[in-house]
Amino acid sequence: MTEARTAQETESKETQATAKAVAGWVNHLGRTLKTCRLYDANNPTVIRFREELGMALARLLDEHGEITLRFTDEDLLFEEHSLYPARSRDDNLGLAFHRDGIRSITLSPGIRQDEVEKLLDAILQVSGQNIGQDDLVTLLWEAHLPHLDLDYVPSDGDIGSADVQAEAETTRLPWPQSHAEAPQERGADAATSPAPGEATEGPRTRSDDWTTGELTAEIEAGFSALDALSTSEARRFLEEFQAEHEVSTTTTALAIVRAVLHADANRPEDRAELAEFTPRLLRLSIGRGAWLETVEAMHLLAECGGETQVAPLIQELLQPISVATIVEHLDHQEEGPVQDFIQFAKTLGDTGVDLLISALAESQQRRNRRILAEKIAELCKDAPERLAPWLADRRWYVVRNMVHILGWIGGDSIVGLLRSTLSHPEPRVRQEAVAAIGQVDPAVARPILLKALVNADTRMFCAVLHQLSAARDTGASRVLMGYLLEPQFDQRPPEERRAIYSALSAMASDEVVPELEAEVMKGNWFARGQEAHRQAVARVLARIGTPAARNVLQRGALSKRPPVRKACEDAIAGATLNE
Repeated sequence: MTEARTAQETESKETQATAKAVAGWVNHLGRTLKTCRLYDANNPTVIRFREELGMALARLLDEHGEITLRFTDEDLLFEEHSLYPARSRDDNLGLAFHRDGIRSITLSPGIRQDEVEKLLDAILQVSGQNIGQDDLVTLLWEAHLPHLDLDYVPSDGDIGSADVQAEAETTRLPWPQSHAEAPQERGADAATSPAPGEATEGPRTRSDDWTTGELTAEIEAGFSALDALSTSEARRFLEEFQAEHEVSTTTTALAIVRAVLHADANRPEDRAELAEFTPRLLRLSIGRGAWLETVEAMHLLAECGGETQVAPLIQELLQPISVATIVEHLDHQEEGPVQDFIQFAKTLGDTGVDLLISALAESQQRRNRRILAEKIAELCKDAPERLAPWLADRRWYVVRNMVHILGWIGGDSIVGLLRSTLSHPEPRVRQEAVAAIGQVDPAVARPILLKALVNADTRMFCAVLHQLSAARDTGASRVLMGYLLEPQFDQRPPEERRAIYSALSAMASDEVVPELEAEVMKGNWFARGQEAHRQAVARVLARIGTPAARNVLQRGALSKRPPVRKACEDAIAGATLNE
């Protein structure tokens, strides 16, 4: 017993020593394979590793004799010792052998360097990135390695094993024969073979796809159905694939954040991390012009408690480069996305108005400018003073837009804001200011408009008088009468003179009738240049239409001076026609 135990211990020590030596060589093999994949075949390091691998294997076989290496899909074994367990998919030495059906290889003493080289090349060919068509078994058989034996599983399954061969012998079908040969055998078989159409009992063999002997009608019908559906199903798949990939990464990330916030297991620290992450999604959405995503990001930021993140974002949005990016997207988008952008601006609070105005100032799309201006007027309806800083903008078109919006807002509260714009150096701004004041109560607007007449150019002068003509007013008519009675009145541009006549007709009453009568009767026999002025004043009296004004015209129609008489008669005739 003692001798047997001693022999067993000695054998175990020898096995462990052999396993340790084999493990060293296998690790050397792994390092050599990695080196060969990294460098060219002519690299000195590769050559040295190959030579050392062959010499190390020759020494191992000389010292320990024949060795057998077994392979699994995750390891390389000697006896029961694990030599090279897989560390990753790329570092799995046993997989290349096991995948191609090799279960073990036996290396015999006397192996040459060229055999090791061929073994190494075969492993590299089936385990590299450019895998060839041949498997490892084929490559090793073609290499003719006399000192290497393979134990492998055939590719068609376990055909050739004892159990399968025994089963095959009991269920083997008769070999096909011609009508002329083996008549005795045919006679014997006739007694046992089924008649045509009868069901064959007993075991059957299998082809790759179905049991031999079965009818193929059902299979062919299935293939026909698949072929008929292939066009529509392929189209459906492509449509679904395209729809799935049209969803942006930002949209997916926002949906994930929403799902996390609605989950039952969210914690305060999770919300804090989401509050730091969501602004990044917001910036990405703005960069893409995806305004629905920006609205969702703002809502998520509020739910995460990220109010402190909003102020820096607003500062970034109001920077010129950010505004330019926003406007570039808006000018290429339809009305729907522009409305989404407005919703995003509203989530920013009061600062959203400044963002809308900045976009309005830079937009080159007229349709978008109108949409933005209407929304700004709606948001500032109750607080028009929010537009005051923009009335001092150095860009005249921005000021004009703000004045236009104030005109939409209307009401007496805009008078103070418009007062400074009436003296703006840009005529178009002044014109817009006069038009906006028309939306104010005439009693409030009249003093400002009368002041705007001083030193006004012709176009401005006419626009102001047009606004003053909205209602009769004694004070305003007195001012206009002063212009009419100036000695230089006939030197004014024709447009201004016509505007004064028209405004007096609309605003004046009996308070100016005596002065107008004097203008009609003024002149002498040789004052031919006064006829046009006389006729215009007579028409003013006719339009005033009060009894006092009509009496003046009737007396003038009886005048002995032909010019006076004709001017009054024409005015009366014109008034009669208008009635």
